[in-house]
Amino acid sequence: TVTSILFRTKKGGFMVFKAKHFTTIALILGVVLGLSLWLSPSYAQMRHGRGGMAGGPNVFFLMRAGQLTPDQKTQVQTLLQNSRQNTKQIISQLMPLRQQLNSSLYSTGTADANLINQVNGLENQLRQERYSVFQQVWSMLNSGQQSRVTTLYSQMAANRAQRLEAWKSLQQPSQ
Repeated sequence: TVTSILFRTKKGGFMVFKAKHFTTIALILGVVLGLSLWLSPSYAQMRHGRGGMAGGPNVFFLMRAGQLTPDQKTQVQTLLQNSRQNTKQIISQLMPLRQQLNSSLYSTGTADANLINQVNGLENQLRQERYSVFQQVWSMLNSGQQSRVTTLYSQMAANRAQRLEAWKSLQQPSQ
C-alpha cells in the first residue's frame, strides 16, 4: 500500500504526496544539499586541510570564542572573501589533478610522482592560506579576546584528551 502525506498550504488547502514520491524527493534534496556543501569553497578549505581542532586552526572557532565586535566581524568577512577567491583558484587547479591521481591509482594501482607532488603542493597552499587567515584574524583580537580564545581552546583540548582516554579504555581487552 502507498501512504499519502498531506501538507497544508498557505491558502488553507492541502497538497497530497504519495509516500514513495516524498521519500524520493527527500533523498534527492539530501544528496543535492550534501554535495553543495561539500563543493562550496569555505567547506572545501576545511575539508582538504582537515581543519578544525584535530587538524589545524579553525578560524570559525576563533571568531566565535573571541566574541568579535561588529567592526571586527566586518574586517573578518572581508578577509574571508579575499581568502575564498584564493582558495577557489587553488581548488580549481587541485580537483582535476586529484581526479587524475585517483583515476591512475584505481586503474593501475600506481601514480606518477610528479602528479603526487603537484597535489601535495596545492594542498600545502590551501593549508598556508588557512594558517594565514587564522593569524590575521588573531591579530585583530585584543588581549582579552585572545585570552578567552586560549582558555576555551585549552578546555576543549583537555576535554578531547579525556574523551580519547575514555575511548582507549573501552578498547582494552577484558581480563
